[in-house]
Amino acid sequence: MGNDASTQTLEQGMDLFSNVTDFLGGRIGGNKAASTAGDRAALLETDAAGDAHDLKRRSERDAAKFRGERERTRARGNAGWGGSGLDMSGSKALIRDADRLKDLQAEEDVLFDGERNAESRLRTARSQGNLLRIDEGLAPVRSTLSLGSKIYGRN
Repeated sequence: MGNDASTQTLEQGMDLFSNVTDFLGGRIGGNKAASTAGDRAALLETDAAGDAHDLKRRSERDAAKFRGERERTRARGNAGWGGSGLDMSGSKALIRDADRLKDLQAEEDVLFDGERNAESRLRTARSQGNLLRIDEGLAPVRSTLSLGSKIYGRN
């Protein structure tokens, strides 16, 4: 009789273990899909951050190249003026200064466009990542400020 009781207890323990394992397996399987979506969203955002960095670096390189070309052009013009023995004053100096400002503004435009493209890439990736998270039932990534009272346990 003692042997049957221990066998029955063992069987009940195994059944309980099987039920718990099945329950946790279902929860883990569901979390695994959500985790996979979260990982894909994070990967998408990380790739976008790399792309944004590359876009900024490329725009800085383009701006430096543009600046170098314009400086060489201005230097040739200034050397021509200096070689001719003419004094650079009056309207000629104003034109030269205006050209320098125009070149500086064009360089800043290149940098601004690069920054804007990088931010756009990040914004798009964040949106796509949040769509993936929402699709799998996860909460989208939000700023601390947007969480508001949820931080303190109030809804």
